[in-house]
Amino acid sequence: MTPGEDIPPVGAEGRTPDVPGLPPQTPLLGDETERDLFDLIDAIGGAARLGGPFVYAPHGNVNAGSVHGGQRVHNTSAHGGHAPRRGRVREGPIPEAEVRAAEFGFARPDWFGEALRRLERGPLFLAGRAGTGRRTTALNLLRASCGKEAALRALDSVVELDRWQPTDTSARGYLMDGLFPARPLGPGVLGHVRELLDGVRARMVIILPEDADLLRRLEQDLHVTPMRCEPPPPALVFGSYFEAVVGDRWERERLLSALEGHYDLGDLLAPELVPADVVELVTAIVAADGDPEALGDLEARLGYRAEQEVPDLMARLRGDPDALAFLLAACVFEGLDHRLVREEADRLLTLSQGRLAAMLPGTGTEKDWQSERPNPDFVFRRSVTELLHAVRAVRQERRIHTAGAYAHSVEPIAFVRHRQAETVLRYVWREYGRLSELLVEWLRQVDRTDELTAAVGRFMGNAAKWGGGRRALRHLQELAGSESVNSRLIAANALGIAAQDPVLVAEVRYRLNGWSRSAGYQRRTTVAYACGSEFGISRPDLALKLVRTLLLGVRDRSPSEGADGNDQVLIAVRVAITSLFQAGHEAQVFDRLVAWLGEGRCDPDQVLALFGQVLRSPQWFVRRLAVWGSDATAIVDMTRRALNSEEAFEVTCPELLGWAEQGQWDDLPRRAVENLFTALAGSMDKGAFRLFVELQERGADGWAGQYPARTALDRWRSGERWEAA
Repeated sequence: MTPGEDIPPVGAEGRTPDVPGLPPQTPLLGDETERDLFDLIDAIGGAARLGGPFVYAPHGNVNAGSVHGGQRVHNTSAHGGHAPRRGRVREGPIPEAEVRAAEFGFARPDWFGEALRRLERGPLFLAGRAGTGRRTTALNLLRASCGKEAALRALDSVVELDRWQPTDTSARGYLMDGLFPARPLGPGVLGHVRELLDGVRARMVIILPEDADLLRRLEQDLHVTPMRCEPPPPALVFGSYFEAVVGDRWERERLLSALEGHYDLGDLLAPELVPADVVELVTAIVAADGDPEALGDLEARLGYRAEQEVPDLMARLRGDPDALAFLLAACVFEGLDHRLVREEADRLLTLSQGRLAAMLPGTGTEKDWQSERPNPDFVFRRSVTELLHAVRAVRQERRIHTAGAYAHSVEPIAFVRHRQAETVLRYVWREYGRLSELLVEWLRQVDRTDELTAAVGRFMGNAAKWGGGRRALRHLQELAGSESVNSRLIAANALGIAAQDPVLVAEVRYRLNGWSRSAGYQRRTTVAYACGSEFGISRPDLALKLVRTLLLGVRDRSPSEGADGNDQVLIAVRVAITSLFQAGHEAQVFDRLVAWLGEGRCDPDQVLALFGQVLRSPQWFVRRLAVWGSDATAIVDMTRRALNSEEAFEVTCPELLGWAEQGQWDDLPRRAVENLFTALAGSMDKGAFRLFVELQERGADGWAGQYPARTALDRWRSGERWEAA
């Protein structure tokens, strides 16, 4: 639980917040307007970090399941059977929750002590392939070296270390996700970084991919040997994590008894297992709760075995188009309802127009009879591996090319161990080039539901990482410029996934920066959604900079250039600001809104409407107003200006009334509202006057803020105060 979660969100009459209205003279058009604001946040992944709807019922017994939907209501587990996905911070402070998660059940490898000694002498380079636990180990190294309570920060791969300066004096550890290939690290830069870290008594770990060229260049140029991240033996990882999950020894023995007579634990803990696979095994054993039947085919469920089985699986299904379509649909939409998966499989089969059939039927005529023949359009006809064997070619090591505006990679490398769904998709995307166009065409037309959008976004983002090269983001560029909001939401999700690659992140930034100034509203809308997705939440400074560019673009465009498109951009901006605010970047969002209003370049009404929007997540404001913290004066000033704006008043007033209503049950909102309304009453302008009148008309006995509001109105009516006129 993060600080402040004990303060429930408040709202007038317990309503679910709606999308805030734009000025009445500017009607909302486009399919963005058909979705609730929080539906859009959920579609780009922001809602995964939220606590869900809040029901205030003191001493009541309330169903704790997540209730969501419009006129259709679903009551399910809070996360649909999956753990909540939190944005991994890549620029800014690393949340304590992420560090604690890395420490949970962590098994120290044999080289951990040597890595600690190297870390004390300067930046530690930690290299390894995906799945070996590089980030988890790096966080544990920093915590062990810097202290239990030390503040840690994350740096993105595009940070230029020759210009970097530690800005947070309280930070004692830095974790950097990769090095930007276009700017190789030289001895002088490394020495400069060492001096900076020594000056603030901090440590730094730099995570590197398993790239032979990059590691060789570091050893030759810097005379440093990166530490290889080899995970501990699977048995050690299993014991450490299992003990952390199940503390009682007798309970662990009871759970393991389900394996007796069915599986040998030593055989299950094969050397191929990486820590992620071991966690999967522990989860399956704990979920079975000692029931051998509940374990099912445990060996088949282990992700590392999928890699070995995929080629044989594809070979068996070559002559079965129905099964091929269902396999691809099940891989993309794994975990969703079987009827939905079948519908998507049927749609893919229809869309393929015979390209999933290995053989074409015969003509059937006596005059020109021809038997069944191979289909030249079959998308699985020839794989890259088969062609390489035909010309006696071999797969080469991964290479990074730095020519041009951004780096790109060519990596015909062996597949890493993964679960079957991702393994199959990665396999067919790389091996069957003609299939990718069919998949993109198929997936860009999925139904407009959040669960489908999120699933497709993950696939599209991973596909960019799998493909590499200069055309890695080509399919995302097409989605970003689509007329369909669903395609743009998919693109925003996918950009966040693609940016996890330390090579692609530079191109993603480059694209978003260019699209934010695009003439077409479609790509500008995609940029806004990306700012509220995984990409922006991990990089709040960059996201807010892009949002400001979008606001300036809306202001500078005349109505003749497309008012309808600008309206959709503004809706997407509100989604981004709300998502960033709710993801824990409250202070940064509020400070930027104040700065944008003060500099006078952005439209004041639009900025104030954004401020009214974030009032719907009141915990941060309530805490500061209740104790009258350092931000209280600025909050009062922004609130006063929002109430005086005709457009922002319609958003701001209902939220403040909701706080007042909540104050009759909770002391903290009561004190916050009393302090805020007293400050507003000190200058009885028209906005405060309208707010107080609304409170008198709609409020009931016990609502917070009634005394300062009533006193201010009485003084105005008696002629003591005339500002409201």
